[in-house]
Amino acid sequence: MTWMIYGANGFTGALLARRAADAGERPILAGRDARAVGALAQRLGLAHRIVDLADPVGLRAALTDVEAVAHCAGPFSATALPMVHACLDTRTHYVDVTGEIDVFEALYALHNPAAAAGVAIVPGVGFDVVPTEYLATRLAYDLPSATHLDIALIGRGGFSAGTLRTGLEGIRRGGQVRSDGLIAAVPLAHRRRHIRTSAGVRTVHSLPLGDVSAVYRATGIPNITDFAIVPYGTLVRFADPLLRGVLAVPGLSTLLGHAIDALISGPSDLERADSRGELWAEARDEAGHTARMRLSVAGTYDFTTASTLHAVRNLLGTNSIPGGAWTPGQAFGGDFLLDIPGSGVLVSSATVPALAGPAHHSKGFR
Repeated sequence: MTWMIYGANGFTGALLARRAADAGERPILAGRDARAVGALAQRLGLAHRIVDLADPVGLRAALTDVEAVAHCAGPFSATALPMVHACLDTRTHYVDVTGEIDVFEALYALHNPAAAAGVAIVPGVGFDVVPTEYLATRLAYDLPSATHLDIALIGRGGFSAGTLRTGLEGIRRGGQVRSDGLIAAVPLAHRRRHIRTSAGVRTVHSLPLGDVSAVYRATGIPNITDFAIVPYGTLVRFADPLLRGVLAVPGLSTLLGHAIDALISGPSDLERADSRGELWAEARDEAGHTARMRLSVAGTYDFTTASTLHAVRNLLGTNSIPGGAWTPGQAFGGDFLLDIPGSGVLVSSATVPALAGPAHHSKGFR
């Protein structure tokens, strides 16, 4: 079966291409940079296609014989919809590694056209949001009355240019949370929590991450806030209007994005090997009952490539996944995280029962 990695010359796309080739897979590598994509394809002995997302006719021609796309070209706020619309027209399944709230919302809004076309659209099959969705659905199962959910992501090991560009886009848009079922604008770093990790108690501040969209879709919990370590978090909160005002200056965000691309190549192999992500989640209800879980991921970028490859294999496998826009857990089952080969995941609670769970149509494990 034929599948494609679009954005193969980017940091995550190239890592995925290498992992796939090492595993004996033969994806088509694609992107708009003929020199970079061609060189990577030659090194890995893979076919490649050069196509620009701004060329809808060429993009659809490139997808004609492709059954699934792993979309790795960010920022996804600019790239996801052109690719997804082409996938709908060519009946090509789609996964990506976005963590952007607005992208999740835009793709979930295409559920009905995707269902009609028999195309599975599954955004966020990487470090954000596969592990956090797993924690959230387990907590929703343990505490069915949950009305509030806090999720913290703590990572180390460096950032790629794409991740930094996404962060820049997030600052420009400002903070977002799920409040009473709706996405609400808030100042960046508007809340602070102290959470216990393997390295001791850490202070985290609220940031807009993909769980605000994906985890709500998976669980229905109406109030969700994401947290991460934010240097000078209190200062960031008060400087939020100024930061957004500066980034709104015409052309400045584009200029900073080009600077990031020129200066940041991404974590080295050694830094990736030493990288680690810890995830913590707490659900609570109106009566004051709480449930908490933690898990850790060794190698966040390597997790993303392992998870993406496993998602593609699920799409191309014998188990039929119905058309529609799904979270990873809805598409591939509640234990998708635990089934990823070489994921490096350690769940802190051994008392949580195994839940294979019905895939596709559930709102979680309630």
